[in-house]
Amino acid sequence: MSEERRIQYRAPVRLQVEYECMEDFLVDYTANISIGGMFIETETPRPLGSRFRLRFQLPGLTSAIDTMAEVRWVLTPEEAGPLPPGMGIRFEDLTEEDRAQVQSLLDGWESR
Repeated sequence: MSEERRIQYRAPVRLQVEYECMEDFLVDYTANISIGGMFIETETPRPLGSRFRLRFQLPGLTSAIDTMAEVRWVLTPEEAGPLPPGMGIRFEDLTEEDRAQVQSLLDGWESR
């Protein structure tokens, strides 16, 4: 029997994200988002435990969310099979305002 480890609702939202890698920002897309983090689709996931700056903009908002994130799990291209490779990240320091904006997006998806 499969046991679901996630306790937070994940909305299947595709957002463009920018994140630090060395001295540059990389651009990729999300597959989903929750109040605690997101899955970023990428052919070159950062190593497990990596911390980095992350920016993304929610639909309908004019300012981007800028936060720190940590890689909690990785799905490499070799492991992914038919799924998209990438990394599951956890938000580390969302402001109360940013948290409320993410929650508002999630509430909209849950009520569909």
